[in-house]
Amino acid sequence: MSNLFLGPVCDYVIAPVSRYAGVWKIPVLTAGALAENFDKRSEYPTLTRMMGSYKLVGEAIRHTLHQFNWNVAGLLYYTHELSSLMGNSKCHFMLSAVYSALGLKPEYKSFQDTDNIESFKKLLTELSLKARSECRRFKYTLSSSSSSKSLVHINNINI
Repeated sequence: MSNLFLGPVCDYVIAPVSRYAGVWKIPVLTAGALAENFDKRSEYPTLTRMMGSYKLVGEAIRHTLHQFNWNVAGLLYYTHELSSLMGNSKCHFMLSAVYSALGLKPEYKSFQDTDNIESFKKLLTELSLKARSECRRFKYTLSSSSSSKSLVHINNINI
């Protein structure tokens, strides 16, 4: 029997490991488990996260919006293609926690690194109509470990 589990980092792997470890009363230390579901102490009683959770990111964003009296925000995130079998991206889990912190029902707008410029234009146009009416210049940095291009700049798309 082990005295301690270190890791794993991947949320899909740490979930069952941490559940079993809780039954066996074995501590689990990880730099992962950032999704807000891991806040459930009854389900993950021996889990210790060595980094902040996505819930803390959501609280920080909520506080920032409140501090500057901003009441409109558009949230856009990267996700894996449905056919990739990779599950939800870390961005998906992070924005889920942001929506929870804001007390909102999530309305997700996502993109894949294989999308073309027209798809980005359409997505940014939809987001701008919901978030702010005056969007003239965008500069997004998009990255993906599965993509050979790590930066995509979208400027002056006249939406």
